[in-house]
Amino acid sequence: MNFDFTYLSLGAGVQSTAMLIMSALGLRNCPKADCAIFADTGDEPAWVYDHLETLKKWSTIPIHFTAKGHLSQDVADRLSGKKKRFAAIPAWTRGKDGREAPLRRQCTREYKIEPLEKKVRELLGYRKYQHNKHKVACLLGISTDEIARVKPSRTHWVTNLFPLIDAGLSREDCARVIVDAGLPVPKKSACVFCPYHNDEYWLDMKTNHADEFAKAVSFDKMIRDMKATGIEQPVFLHRSLQSLDEIDFARRLGLPLLNQFNSECEGMCGV
Repeated sequence: MNFDFTYLSLGAGVQSTAMLIMSALGLRNCPKADCAIFADTGDEPAWVYDHLETLKKWSTIPIHFTAKGHLSQDVADRLSGKKKRFAAIPAWTRGKDGREAPLRRQCTREYKIEPLEKKVRELLGYRKYQHNKHKVACLLGISTDEIARVKPSRTHWVTNLFPLIDAGLSREDCARVIVDAGLPVPKKSACVFCPYHNDEYWLDMKTNHADEFAKAVSFDKMIRDMKATGIEQPVFLHRSLQSLDEIDFARRLGLPLLNQFNSECEGMCGV
């Protein structure tokens, strides 16, 4: 299929960084993007913004930024009554059967996908509500070890493409692409308080990034009482239904040391 416009969904993690390199250098038959776009929730860890600055200096593909708002502040405004609604995050609460149950996830679509598509329309010169006549391709950085995340676009004028899957690249392969290009391999890209973080990630943040962990702890405590949104049971970021600052992540992982781990997952936001 021929496309009128191709954009790269840039999350600034390992996979999307490798995809940007491949697109810029014409590697592994990766389509050349007209631009890359980063959708900012306002709650990414500092290392993501630092890495984005590195990519802006390196990339021959223009990198644009877009944002719907500040996710954590929007949640705070809803809980304080300043707003009528907010995009639900997949936090955890106790279900009717007494076990942990996830809440709905709306944040990805409302703070990532929709702002990206809005920015594309802006770049193409469309006005609000004007019918889109362009065929657009979105390059998504999903690797072979995340095949379950491959999904078609829900927007009729956008076609999702998966260059890393087509090239048969795993996350480890993507890291090698980045090193070969002379760039630093980034850490995971996701909101500091994302409930999809695993225990290794939480331990790394608590041990090595105290400021970021403090933000997550503050958010975790803020969402505990969400009765105003119709959720009767206490809400937690961690699946154990415990406060972040009370969890012994090293013990849960069975680790003798607090600083020895390398595994990181790429975010669940499809970017």
